[in-house]
Amino acid sequence: MKSFELERFVDRRLRALPLPKAPQTLLPRVMAAARAWTARPWYAREWVTWPLGWQAGSLALLVVTLATAAVVVPAMQQLMSQAATSLASSTTIDVPRITGGILTSATTIRVIWQALVQPFLPYLFAVIVLMCLASATVELALNRVVFGRALHL
Repeated sequence: MKSFELERFVDRRLRALPLPKAPQTLLPRVMAAARAWTARPWYAREWVTWPLGWQAGSLALLVVTLATAAVVVPAMQQLMSQAATSLASSTTIDVPRITGGILTSATTIRVIWQALVQPFLPYLFAVIVLMCLASATVELALNRVVFGRALHL
């Protein structure tokens, strides 16, 4: 049987099957859900179904929020611009001092690394490898003892 014949055969057989029937409890559950949906409080429904007073109040709150944003945003932009300008002017004056501090800090960190950390790195690496091996050994032993079987990956 060729693939297109098999496809047609399966299609015919599937179409010949009866449609599934809905359970007897489906309609009562759908109706209960629809009643619960319509019984929701007014504030949990769509805005256009709210009482007229609440719609007007929320609309007024929206207008006040937008008006406040229209006033505050330009003022904040001007304030941020002034702050950035003053920061930039003070930074250009302090650049040599800041650069010297960064170089001193980098040199200090490099000396501490070379004197205190770097000599112990091979030993630290060996300890970490041994800890990993010990952990794997304990895991295998627990798997064998507690579960009574070998590890199957």
